[in-house]
Amino acid sequence: MARKSNNLDKKMIEAGIKLLKKHGASNLSVRDVANEAGANLGMFAYHFGTKEKFILRALNEIYLGFLADLGKAHDETGDLNDVLFQIATFSRDHREILTAILSDVLSNDRVVTSFLRKNFSKHFVLLRSALNVHIRKRSLSLSNPHHAVRFLLGAVGIPNILLEVNNRGARKKEPADTDAELRMRIKAAILGLEATFCTETP
Repeated sequence: MARKSNNLDKKMIEAGIKLLKKHGASNLSVRDVANEAGANLGMFAYHFGTKEKFILRALNEIYLGFLADLGKAHDETGDLNDVLFQIATFSRDHREILTAILSDVLSNDRVVTSFLRKNFSKHFVLLRSALNVHIRKRSLSLSNPHHAVRFLLGAVGIPNILLEVNNRGARKKEPADTDAELRMRIKAAILGLEATFCTETP
């Protein structure tokens, strides 16, 4: 007979995401996850098997939520502004965990690096699609779309991670950008893209 879990798997994922923000994947303790969720190590093993499988599931939970919101913005309007706004708000609202993941990547954490290699291109595809629509609507041509995508992601996503890095060591924490401020940055990024990387279609 299967054991009653009382949603312990979900509670452990929530606890794991909370702890990933603080410690990253490399320093995540299975015991701490179980304690935070009010579970024991046996239940952790029952639901996830290994720490690596647990981390992959937690990262997948975060990323799938992001992709769902991004896909909705893409499907509803296809507008580059809206797609970039989803990326910017995700980066702002998840800046703690994104900073921890970046630290894991820089320390060559095998599990996180493997996850990113397998999944990270999915939101690039949606952004590239919205960028193509924008370029067509504006009667522009773009010589290097890959460079443009990296430029846009850097302009709207990286500032939120830099804010988190700054706030970690600061006595006075800087507030996160408001939605209106994110929209202003997106507008500036698109203007910069058009002025620097695009030419008018003859």
